[in-house]
Amino acid sequence: MEKITSFRGEYHFLSNFYQSPFFFQGLTYPNAEAAFQAQKCASEEGKMKYTLQKNPVRAKQMGKKEPHLPKNWEQISYGIMKEILKAKFSDPVLAEKLKATGGATLEEENHWHDNLWGNCTCEKCREKEGQNRLGKLLMEIRAGLTETERRMIWKH
Repeated sequence: MEKITSFRGEYHFLSNFYQSPFFFQGLTYPNAEAAFQAQKCASEEGKMKYTLQKNPVRAKQMGKKEPHLPKNWEQISYGIMKEILKAKFSDPVLAEKLKATGGATLEEENHWHDNLWGNCTCEKCREKEGQNRLGKLLMEIRAGLTETERRMIWKH
């Protein structure tokens, strides 16, 4: 089975850093990273600053400094990311691109020590197994897109 391990180039659209504005919980964000980091804010005003932050690296840096991070962030962040990705891939063009990955395993290999959302392959992390949360969510959403299509075909 094919495995997609780089969310760059042809598969950059899989990355949370991909620039593709989408609507989530009443606001339009320039990319999934900005939307995710905004959810660390306690107020709508706090979230608004992320709608203006087109640079996903900067949005991530800002999110690391959010003073009102929910105490249960570790428990709720997976569900939040899932909802953000569902919103992102509600765009028909992105949905088609995601479906076009077929049955490939999606796993963002990286060198920046992210073993929670991806899988770091550096020397230091080589023995650690990444949780690949982002890849798992993308594959789950992809399966949902194709299942919805199948159900629509069966209705006709």
